[in-house]
Amino acid sequence: MQTILRVQFLAMFLFSTLGHGMPVTESVEILARPGKGETLLAQSVTFNSGDAGHFAYVLKKGPHVWVNIDGKAGAPHENLAKGTPLFNRDGSRSVYIAYQGDKAFVVADGKELPGFDQVSDPRFSPDGKRLVYLAQTARGQMVVEEDKILGCFDGILAQPRFSPDSNQLAFLGVKDNKVSVVLNGRSIIKKCENAKELTFSPDSNHLAFALKRKGRWFLARDKKISKKGYQNIQSLQFSPDSSRFFFAAQEKNRLFYVENQSEMTPYDTVGALVFSPNSQRTAYPARVGKTWRVVLDQREGPGFTALATLTFSPDSQRFAYSGVTNVDKGVVVLDQTLGQTYDAVGQPVFSPDSRRMAFRAKTGRHWRMVQDGRLGTPYDMIRRPVFSPDASRLAYAGEKAGKRFLVVNGKEGAPYETVGFPWFSPDGSHLVHTAMDEDQKWRVVLDGIPLGKTFDGFLRGAPMAFSGLSC
Repeated sequence: MQTILRVQFLAMFLFSTLGHGMPVTESVEILARPGKGETLLAQSVTFNSGDAGHFAYVLKKGPHVWVNIDGKAGAPHENLAKGTPLFNRDGSRSVYIAYQGDKAFVVADGKELPGFDQVSDPRFSPDGKRLVYLAQTARGQMVVEEDKILGCFDGILAQPRFSPDSNQLAFLGVKDNKVSVVLNGRSIIKKCENAKELTFSPDSNHLAFALKRKGRWFLARDKKISKKGYQNIQSLQFSPDSSRFFFAAQEKNRLFYVENQSEMTPYDTVGALVFSPNSQRTAYPARVGKTWRVVLDQREGPGFTALATLTFSPDSQRFAYSGVTNVDKGVVVLDQTLGQTYDAVGQPVFSPDSRRMAFRAKTGRHWRMVQDGRLGTPYDMIRRPVFSPDASRLAYAGEKAGKRFLVVNGKEGAPYETVGFPWFSPDGSHLVHTAMDEDQKWRVVLDGIPLGKTFDGFLRGAPMAFSGLSC
């Protein structure tokens, strides 16, 4: 296993404030200092995703490794599975896979569960209260919740899937080359040719999946199977409010979306369908020959040789995406209206209030930020823009003459060797980012002012938080 050779400590930053506009103070907490003969394993530090209030890391000493969670060391083992430990979202539960002798164990909340020949893929339910994983013995492969076996088969297809409310669990089991659909420990479909794409609705009231019988694929939804079969079915998707449901069907080697048994225009291929936040609008890319178009609310847009991410504004009223023209130029399309062409463009970003939009654009050797149709200052390179939560500020990293800095509402900050991603406080009144100066030391820069502590580096992806809230 690879190790970090120069790790002295890892740090998480917490910024506290008494109220809007009040001074913000820096608090640095050292989470780990490897002791004598100990090594901190590379890529082993994990924060819970909710507020970063809990952390875990893996240490190695001699032939043993062990997990330290919130400063408390667990039992030593011979090895640990890559990708663990893991937390549930609020950090109240932890899990990792440990190996000892010829057995593999799930260790949940510090408790070692019964061992198997193999275990893999531990995951928590959305509410963080339930834990399931896959296990293997001579009997076969099984889905296990905590220490209870929910079903044993020759194999388990893909990952078990929780409903959004965490109350339901579905998975696909294979036995004697036949597939069963298991919901809450009971087989609701037994011994079919195949099944795939278990999909719960956001309100958890509906379950849909594709089912294969006699060489044809059928839609199964709420235990009802459609009468019409297709060459293939894929991309099952409920709308955010659960009121609408789409799937992509294939027939005669053409692809098309289906809603309420109504088949839409067929194409050579279709891409992922996107719902607007209010569930009333849809968009998806579609290709005929070499030409791609976006189908917005069942109306085709202009043709391109390539398309990027499709984006609805938060209020669902506006829609934007970027594309490449047949002369290899980049353009952003807003509400199906072509904008100005550039040598290249980045993904458009809407402000939280939906009134503003920004994207990167390149002309010749220089990049500029395009905000509401207005070109900004040219730079050698700029990164993806970020709006503040109150939509009053736009921040992005820029580079010029070998120096990098943060640009906020068109105003350049102090130059550094490197700058990190900008993070706004929840009320938009403060802005923080990391930066490395000529001394090769990293600092936190808060509202344009470098703070006093210096570091050899920052853990990639480690969050920053204001007033205890992840931002």
